[in-house]
Amino acid sequence: MLMIVKIYFDDFLISYLIDEKDYREENYRLDFGKDIVLSIALDPKAEDVEKQLQEVSKAGIKMIKLLPYEQRLLYSDFDRVCRYTKKVQELGMILTICGSYGSKDVYNTNGVELAAKVLQSGFTNPLIIAHGGMVKQLDTHSLLCEYENLYFDISFTIKYWWDSHIIEDLHFVMDRCNYERVFFGSDYPYHSFEDAILYFNLFCEKYKICKSQKEKILSRNFEVFYEKYLKN
Repeated sequence: MLMIVKIYFDDFLISYLIDEKDYREENYRLDFGKDIVLSIALDPKAEDVEKQLQEVSKAGIKMIKLLPYEQRLLYSDFDRVCRYTKKVQELGMILTICGSYGSKDVYNTNGVELAAKVLQSGFTNPLIIAHGGMVKQLDTHSLLCEYENLYFDISFTIKYWWDSHIIEDLHFVMDRCNYERVFFGSDYPYHSFEDAILYFNLFCEKYKICKSQKEKILSRNFEVFYEKYLKN
């Protein structure tokens, strides 16, 4: 299943291939043109995952995604995941870890904690925490203070958690990092681009975020990131 789940700025889409069939059916080899950056989620627990990484890398994939809840990457698997991310790093790839929060495994795994473990293990390539960590925004802030290679996106979070303390936490984190290392995202199809923009604008009005700060989040930050790490 091909899912375009992030929109970072006007000229580019990030498309995450998050179905287990995407590797088997070789969807990562599809050509969507230069304006779409493809990423794929592989199973770190698969016996042949190193071979899979080699193949997607040779096909031009530069971003790998981890989904702790969907892939059931529990705390007991974290060391194994760290060994996997070392292989990701060796291939010069970028890592995105889903920072969503919930499901029946809410106390068995967590994306922000996994990101902390991966960073502590020596991962120095760019790492993006998707959704900012949701209820663990302040934990993300602590990691941002320690790791210059860490970034986060705000997809899904603002609309879903609107009117909760998490929105204030998110503003605190964004303000403390000077509105840098943060990317806008829609998380389509879960939230439409229109809804994401609507709630982002409400967020900016609520916290009096100025035009230049908005431009950083909507375009400039990812534009710099793209030029540095993703442009061929």
